[in-house]
Amino acid sequence: MENNIMASPAVASSIDLSKTEQCVSITINFRMGLGRMRQVRNLKVETDTKASELRHQKRLIDSPELEEIRSQDGFLKRYVESKSCWYREATRFLPRKWLTEVDRAIVAYQTIRRPKLVAKFMEVYRDLEAQDFAPLREALGENFDRSDYPASDIVEQGFVLEFNYRNVGSVHLEGVSDVIIAREQEKEKGIRMDAILEWRNAMRVAGAEMVDALFDMLKPEAGKTKKMFGCHVEHLQEFIDNFPDRDLADDKDFQKNLEVIKDAMRGVTIDRLKESKNLQAYVMTKLDSVRADMKNLVITSGRKFR
Repeated sequence: MENNIMASPAVASSIDLSKTEQCVSITINFRMGLGRMRQVRNLKVETDTKASELRHQKRLIDSPELEEIRSQDGFLKRYVESKSCWYREATRFLPRKWLTEVDRAIVAYQTIRRPKLVAKFMEVYRDLEAQDFAPLREALGENFDRSDYPASDIVEQGFVLEFNYRNVGSVHLEGVSDVIIAREQEKEKGIRMDAILEWRNAMRVAGAEMVDALFDMLKPEAGKTKKMFGCHVEHLQEFIDNFPDRDLADDKDFQKNLEVIKDAMRGVTIDRLKESKNLQAYVMTKLDSVRADMKNLVITSGRKFR
């Protein structure tokens, strides 16, 4: 949800950070044993651009097996992001409610799924190594560099998934003055405040976009029969159900609007909507009653809601 979001007019200090202390911080890093691309120097290209202004890259290896590892890493990363709030770098806030579920998914991928994917890639890599990478030498020509391809054992050891959990809000320093500890605690609190403001606004944007999507689907257009997609209903219902646990800022302004939507969506399914024009009109009216206020809750740089 990196939407270049700016905080809406609000006093940041009024946000209660206590809900973040009910979370754990999770840090997760994925490392690959072999990169995809490598910069090429002294590559001759027909252009009037200064050579110093250009950067050229070569693909080290064209391997679906390697790309599948990247793809599955990305899938797990997005899953963790869907349950957590960005803090800084590779660290996020994870509500304790989802800790067991998320931990189970990470450990299963770390110990079962990812090793199998790595093993498949290593079969390909060791086969190339046995040929002294002749197919890659032929494909890359003068840009082939044997030093780009470490020994297979080194490459295999380079595939690492690391993660850890920590308590939120505590600064552990021993043998230093209370003044330094207090200053570091204030720094950490400020970073946490910025993260929660960004997360609050991202949640507002996501919710408003889902409401708009469902409203647009239900809004009649003269002379047209519009298709109705269940995903708009399902995504909004899921957002409503999960919001209390993801609302780390205790966003009461947004909660008011969400309560109206929650009431309107109670028991609503895509099949019921397709069967009843009256239900379509009722839900659409309820959504429209909060759309303007939802949009006013956040200023989004470079983006506008319809």
